[in-house]
Amino acid sequence: MTLGLAPKKPHPKVPRRHGEGGKSYLTVMQGLAALSLDALSSVAYGPEAIVVVLVAAGSGALTAMLPITLVIAGLLAVLVVSYRQVIAVHPDGGGAYAVAKKDLGRPVSLMAAASLIIDYVLTVAVSLAAGAASLASAFPVLSDHLLAVCLIALFVLTVVNLRGIADSARVLMLPTVLFIVSVIGVIVVGLFRAHPAATVGTSQSFPAVEALGVLLVLKAFSAGCSALTGVEAIANAVPMFRQPRVKRAQHTELMLGLLLGAMLIGLSLLIRRHHVVPRGGVTLLAQLTAGAFGTGWAYYAISLIVALVLGIAANTSFGGLPVLMSVLAKDDRLPHLFALRSERPVHAGASWPWRCWPAQCWSSSVPTPSA
Repeated sequence: MTLGLAPKKPHPKVPRRHGEGGKSYLTVMQGLAALSLDALSSVAYGPEAIVVVLVAAGSGALTAMLPITLVIAGLLAVLVVSYRQVIAVHPDGGGAYAVAKKDLGRPVSLMAAASLIIDYVLTVAVSLAAGAASLASAFPVLSDHLLAVCLIALFVLTVVNLRGIADSARVLMLPTVLFIVSVIGVIVVGLFRAHPAATVGTSQSFPAVEALGVLLVLKAFSAGCSALTGVEAIANAVPMFRQPRVKRAQHTELMLGLLLGAMLIGLSLLIRRHHVVPRGGVTLLAQLTAGAFGTGWAYYAISLIVALVLGIAANTSFGGLPVLMSVLAKDDRLPHLFALRSERPVHAGASWPWRCWPAQCWSSSVPTPSA
């Protein structure tokens, strides 16, 4: 009974900070930046992985590069269609774990979850290492300090993500756009050149040590499938998107598939056209960049952008792993603490963690305890 007085509207005792609430979740473009960089940046090492295997049959074996890439692009299309369906059926996230739990039983689902967790951890290591190697291609003075470069990049990513997944996505949007434009620019300009504008790296010889047979082609295909890493991250992290979450996540998955497929096929055409083989001290993408733009400022600018994006591709793990672990915790497969997530959403409270109890750190509607 209110005695004629208007009921008081309860207000949270812990005020929301800037960025909390609906704006803390991802749009399509922010989702592409926060959850797709691992997949998009794989064009920097996926095609190279195919070439490294094929040259075992001599440099002439590069003719198989394009057919293998087309098959990988076809597999990518199947994955995108499949994950769009997974997103619709499992809007709470979980990806392969959620599908396996529903259709294949507990043992298979736990195996899928374990592989995903390992994949997310290795994604951070591989992305940072690839970024450091790409940076050393343009600036050889850093060759002896790759570990320090990786650790600094990891520290910066951690600090940015403590602010929240949406805030980290806003930071990553510019590098993502620059990377996509740079790679497409390398492909377009390179395909219009009759010969490479410049050559970088140390020449190497590749005598044929085995025939270009079925086993070698299958090995090159499996190595090139490293370009498909991270495609599932969007399906794992559907709760990170703004409403309508399913539709936004599906649009992001489709955009990822189109961009990744176009870049993979374009780079493969460029490698075949200019007959590019591995050279000492540089990556294959660095060679293609030099072939398209020469060794002037554009070469160093694109090398920096590629190195930056390869490094921050580790951000995919910051977006996808917490959601997966939250689903596992709700299923009693991990400590329940992993199921607690804030509105940003990130594993941090509306106040500093040491100023509130565990159950209160993840809710801005609960007052912090008095000292």
